Amino acid sequence: MDRWLRQPLLAERPTTDNRGARWLLLGVWLTVTIVLAVKHVPWRDEARAWSLMLMGRSWPDMFRTVQGEGHPYLWYMLLRAGWEVFGAPEVLRVTGPVIGAAASALLILRGPFRIGMLALLVFSLHLGFEYTVLSRNYGISALIILVIAASWTRIRDSLWLGALLILLCNTNVPSVFIAGSFAFYRLLEVWEGNRNLHSPEWRRWMLNVALLLVGTLLCFIAVYPPANDSASSAGSAPLTLPNLLGALFTAERSFMAIGLGNASLFGSLVVLFSLLLFLDRPKALATAALALITLKFFFFFVYPGYYRHSSLFFIFLIALAWIEAGKGWVREWKTADVRPALLLGTTAFVVLMGAQTARYLADPIANLVEGRPYSHAADLAQILNRPEYSGSMLMIDPDSMGESVVYQTGRPYWLIRRDRLATLTPFSSAGDKRLTLDRLLQQADGLKSRTGRPVVIALALNLDRTQSGAYDMMYRDYTLLTPASVARFKAATRKIASLRNAGGDEEYDVYVYPR
Repeated sequence: MDRWLRQPLLAERPTTDNRGARWLLLGVWLTVTIVLAVKHVPWRDEARAWSLMLMGRSWPDMFRTVQGEGHPYLWYMLLRAGWEVFGAPEVLRVTGPVIGAAASALLILRGPFRIGMLALLVFSLHLGFEYTVLSRNYGISALIILVIAASWTRIRDSLWLGALLILLCNTNVPSVFIAGSFAFYRLLEVWEGNRNLHSPEWRRWMLNVALLLVGTLLCFIAVYPPANDSASSAGSAPLTLPNLLGALFTAERSFMAIGLGNASLFGSLVVLFSLLLFLDRPKALATAALALITLKFFFFFVYPGYYRHSSLFFIFLIALAWIEAGKGWVREWKTADVRPALLLGTTAFVVLMGAQTARYLADPIANLVEGRPYSHAADLAQILNRPEYSGSMLMIDPDSMGESVVYQTGRPYWLIRRDRLATLTPFSSAGDKRLTLDRLLQQADGLKSRTGRPVVIALALNLDRTQSGAYDMMYRDYTLLTPASVARFKAATRKIASLRNAGGDEEYDVYVYPR
């Protein structure tokens, strides 16, 4: 018990001694994850990447299409390759789970961690759902980070490290800071072992840093200038002294939904104290602190760190522990003196990871048991495919929720705030930023007159329960409700469904116009 309290992460035996238990854990994890993935309904962020990829008629055209969208090219390249090989939309739903499964399998079978800790790590909201079932680019980051950790002793003094850092930089923007932290860790290693700056080790480190800079530049080219000015401006914060302190000591825009109270001080303290896990490993401690500080500044001043972003830091902590385990950490902690600060660090890390497992059980697993889809996009698509609504035009508020329906139907929908057909929504400061129900009805009437087709309208706002006011639907796109406009809308339309049982936020009431 004393050994577990002092080091609850690392296994005292090699991975070959309990390979049967590891394979059993992997089998259980794969079974649960496959069920979750089969039941999962892709939501708008997943579908948006797919639609953007399809909009490019060729590889060069695709690169032009996705430029400025906010994500590097690697994820789009994987989707494009899968599309050209298989030509099926299921490529989106399969690619993410395959990548996430590879990351978790590597961790379970090769990671130097106790079985109980491995179970906490993989049955978590990040590795068990966000980076696997949700088919997005963040799972690639987890896989590359863990590959670097598993192969550190073989690649740290070769250009393979730089090659992996290039890939890591081009998964998503926060991963650029994690890639830089890996380079910093290697810098500390080289400095400790050889102070001669003209040695081969230093030259290889500088070459790897050059490759890191190439990866950073490619990422920058892919995301800048932003094509969605409304989204980018909504995420920024002014550089002031109070904000500098707030970036470091609050969870207001980072680590805000990690299961320890939304943006709570307690959550921030647990994340901070978890760094003390490396109290007796100074290089890892300094590197983890650097990664935390740079990510916090990025999340505060550039773009908020939602769960999928901030959880990358957890994967990085796991990778650092893995690397340190390969340097004899297991042997050293057995004989080291017990220090309260070290116990605090290991306890904080276990609490932090346990909270992610609790979120996994409370969200995706609970939704699976209760039969709640992550998105109602597939249900709305079924309505659109009914004979009486065949060929109907779809309008949805907010417009962005229509992107996941496009994935289900393959048909464009009418952008209410921009008066045109499309397969995705530009997050722009242009367009109708203050929408009224009367304006929406005018568009529906115009569409009905021009096409002769019924118009299906899906509203995220519940008109029966929402009070009068202006509601920010997304990126300062407001919808205005008044009792009179609600009454006119209800008189002109007929409600045909109420889809409000989603595990995510894609739920709505569905109306048809004319009544």
